[in-house]
Order: sequence, then structure tokens, then C-alpha cells
Amino acid sequence: MSTPATTLGQRLRALRAARGLSQADLAGAAVSASYVSLIESDRRSPEPKVVELLAERLGTTVDYLLTGRDRGALSERRLRLRFAELELADGRAADARERLVELARDADAELRTEALWALVRAHEALGELDSALDGLERLIGAARRGEAVPVGLLPLLMRRCRLLSEAGDFGRSIDLGEQALEEVRGLGLEGSDDEIRLASTLVASYWGRGDLVTAQRLATRVVERAERNGSARARGSAYWNAGLVAEARGDVVLALGLVEKALALMAGEDTERNLARLRMTLAWLLLRAEPVDLARAGHQLDEAYAVFTRTANAGDLASCETEIARLQLLSGRPAEAADVAGRAMGRLSARRSVEHGRARWVLGLALVADGRAADGLVECRTAAEELQALGALLEAAQAWREIAELSIGHGPAESVFEAFRKAVDCAGVKAPLPLPNRRQTAG
Repeated sequence: MSTPATTLGQRLRALRAARGLSQADLAGAAVSASYVSLIESDRRSPEPKVVELLAERLGTTVDYLLTGRDRGALSERRLRLRFAELELADGRAADARERLVELARDADAELRTEALWALVRAHEALGELDSALDGLERLIGAARRGEAVPVGLLPLLMRRCRLLSEAGDFGRSIDLGEQALEEVRGLGLEGSDDEIRLASTLVASYWGRGDLVTAQRLATRVVERAERNGSARARGSAYWNAGLVAEARGDVVLALGLVEKALALMAGEDTERNLARLRMTLAWLLLRAEPVDLARAGHQLDEAYAVFTRTANAGDLASCETEIARLQLLSGRPAEAADVAGRAMGRLSARRSVEHGRARWVLGLALVADGRAADGLVECRTAAEELQALGALLEAAQAWREIAELSIGHGPAESVFEAFRKAVDCAGVKAPLPLPNRRQTAG
């Protein structure tokens, strides 16, 4: 029979062992493993904040760690949910998913929606966008029925809009995003932070589809509302997506200014992951500036990649690797660029996405620059077809236009003409009407 845990250190060690965690796992980034060892051996009394942190990580209460009472205050299922959330925060999304699937199916109503929300984030981190969207639909349905959900309806609608856009389903993202905006405005919430951020997400969907006129019009309205009464986070979101539109319209200087303002506003307001994504957008713009700022872009990408490596989100890592590959290509290292772009594609091999097409595009350019023009043009054409099929028409048009230029001297003239025609098709220019022949006009 085991000896009862009578001290804080003994209780800490017993719970840690029961959860299968090492001292380093329990310590995380907040304290050192050696400090945990001192507490477990009762040679150090932790500060209250440290006790709170350790209790949260172990899925127990401060009262139990300090006194040995109240161990049953949390059900076994809630403990499993806490551990899944800990795994998710530590970048172990696959482990978290295994715990969460059963909880989302079998737990009581309140715990089930909490588990489902965590499961949505696990699926997203693993690049399983269809499964993440299915979970979001269930949560949105629960919220509309008046059931308790871990986050509000508007954040759920916003996430759905963004994930649909990332999956390349721009039409559905826009349709559902516009419906959500109408619903929000009908509730009298126009101008609220959540409404501003939802509208900003919709701007990105219009941008992704290449509908720059609508994107610009909506972005202007969103920025105006954000500047009147939005929080720093809402204003930053508005500037961020307005910057995308400015770049697409050819004003990289304005785009850089908007995104830099967004980063300054959101630095102390948003999540580490969102800030890393914003840094990646800044790097993306710096690589399109005149002149290209390779050093600063590289710094931003290094900062973002460190965060994405910790959170282990497949989509974020692939997006960042695509821009790192672009940086290497512009730095005159095409072989290294091809390797990194190929790695980004590998992360997304299980899903059809715009980001996969972008990574393939950079791979194709790197192969061309490395002297493998035939292979590179094949990859470039496949990438352009992917982007076009997914509805990213502006990017597809730009890709076909560049393919036409690359094809000159590397293939028959017909392939050049075909690429120009596809660029025009993606840009939305209608085919000309057939000209009447001389016989039809005589008379």
C-alpha cells in the first residue's frame, strides 16, 4: 500500500507521476525543472503564482496542493480535458485530439462543448480544416440554440469565415461572412469590436478571391469604424487586412505602413500566434517592397517561425516556410529555397488549400532559378492550376502572367499564348464575341 501524500511536494510528485509528466513537462516555460525538483523534495516553498500554475497544469486545485483536500472537486473527465488543453498549448495537437474526440462525444453538455472547442483548435493545428469546420458548425448550432459555449457566437462565426478562406472556399466564406454581418447588425452590434474584426476577416476573403473593389470598399468602412470606437486589437485587425488590399492594388508603401501600425497596436493585446502571423504578413510585404528588405524580412520570419514551432500548427508552419523559401530565393540560394518549399508542401499534403499552391509556386520558381527550367515550369503550371481551381483568381492571374514570361525561350510559342490567355481569364476579362464574316455582313 502506498504511503499517503502528506506534504505539498509529495502531492505534486504523485500527481505528476499519475499524469505521466516529467519534471520538465510540468515546468513548461514558466519555471525550471530543477525548481520543480526542489518543490517535490520539500526543499523549496513555491510562491502562490507558481502553485496556481502547477495546479492548473495538473488539472487539480490550489486547495488540494496546499492542504490535500478537495481532490475530487474536478471530475476525471474534466481532468482529461485540462490535460488535453495542456497538450494543445505545448504543441502536441495529435495527443490532444485523441483525448478530445471521446470527450466531445460522451461528456455532459457543458463539458462536451468545451471539449469540442478544444478539438476544433486541435484539428486546425494539424491542418485538418474540414474536421475543424465540422466542429465549428456544431458549436455555432449550440450557440444559436442558447446552449453554453466556451466562446461567443461572433468569435465562432469569425473563425469559420477565416478557415473557409484558408481552405480556398472563398465563395462560402464570403456568403456566410456577409450573413453573419447582417445578423450582427440586426442585433445592434455594428461598430462593436467583434463586428469590426468579423468584417476585417471578410475583407481578407474578398482579397483572397481577387474581388479588390469590394475588398477596398469594405476595408475603408471597417477602418473608419475602428478608428471611431474600436479597441487597439480591433483597429489592428482592420489595418492588417486593409494592408493586404493595398498591396494587391499596387501600393506596397501604404500596405507596409498599415501592417506596421497593426503590429504596434496589437503587440500587447493579441495572442502570440496572431502576432506571429502578423509578423509573417509584414515579412511578406518586405519581400515585395522596392527595394526588397531581406534583413528585416528575415528577422520577422525568424520571430514568427519560433512561435509556430512551439505551437506546431501545420498551416502556420507551412505558410512561414513558404516565405522563408521566397527569402532564400531572393537571396540567391535557389537550391535551399526548393528544399524549404518542398517541406512546406509536405506539411499540407493531406489537404487541398491555397497555401499548398503558394508553396508549390515558390518551389517552381526555385527550380527555374536553379537551372531546372523544365521541372520548374511544370511545378509553376500545376501551382497556377491549383490556385485557379480554389478560386484564388488574383494570385492565379499573377502566376499565369509570370509563367508566360518564364516560358519564353523554354517552350513553344503556343504555351506562352496559353499562359497569357489563362491570366486574362483569371482576371475576369470576357472572351471576345466572334466577328461576323464577310458573307454575313454583305447585303
